[in-house]
Amino acid sequence: MSSSHILIVSVVLAVALSIPSVLGQTIDCQRPPRLVDPSLCCRDGGRDQIAEKCVQRIIGEGVKTGMPSLETSTCLAECILTTSQYIQDPQKLHLDNIRSNLSAKFSNDTAYVEAMTAAFTKCEPQSQRRLAAIQQSQPQHKCSPFSAIVLGCTYMEYFKNCPEHRWTQNADCDLAKTYVTQCGLGA
Repeated sequence: MSSSHILIVSVVLAVALSIPSVLGQTIDCQRPPRLVDPSLCCRDGGRDQIAEKCVQRIIGEGVKTGMPSLETSTCLAECILTTSQYIQDPQKLHLDNIRSNLSAKFSNDTAYVEAMTAAFTKCEPQSQRRLAAIQQSQPQHKCSPFSAIVLGCTYMEYFKNCPEHRWTQNADCDLAKTYVTQCGLGA
C-alpha cells in the first residue's frame, strides 16, 4: 500500500467508522467488514507527486510501515490540499482549481473528473460543519482538521459513486461499497 493510500485509509478511519443487506447478508454498521484497500476496489488517480512530496515533508524517509497518527494524517491532508491549491481559504475549497487540475491530469477520463469534482462539492459544506463541531470540543491542533475531513469524505463519496470502468467487481469490494453506502459514511 503506498503512502498516499495509507493516508487515505487513516483519514477515512479517523473521520468516520461509525451494512442492511448484500445479497441476503445482514450488514451491521457497528461491525465494519474486513478492511480492503479502497484503491483496489475503485481505482483512484494513482500516485501523485504532490502527495509523495508531502509524505516526505511531514513523515520523512524513515517511516515505511504502520498507520500514521491522526495528527500526522491531518497535516498530510492539509499539505496535499494546500500544495495542490485546492484550498481557497482555511475552510473553503477552491472548486474551480480542483476541476481544472483534475481535467488537466485526466483529460481522457471525464467520468473520473466528474465523480471527484462532485464528491469535493458535496463534502465541502459537511466538512465545514464537522470542523465547527470539532473546534468547539477539542483544543487547537497543529494542522487544521478541515483538509482531513474533506479528503475522508471525498474519497468515501468517490468510492460510493465510483465510475463503472474504475470499479473492481468482487465480493470484498461489493461488501465494502454496501457498508459505506448503507452506513452513511461520506457526505
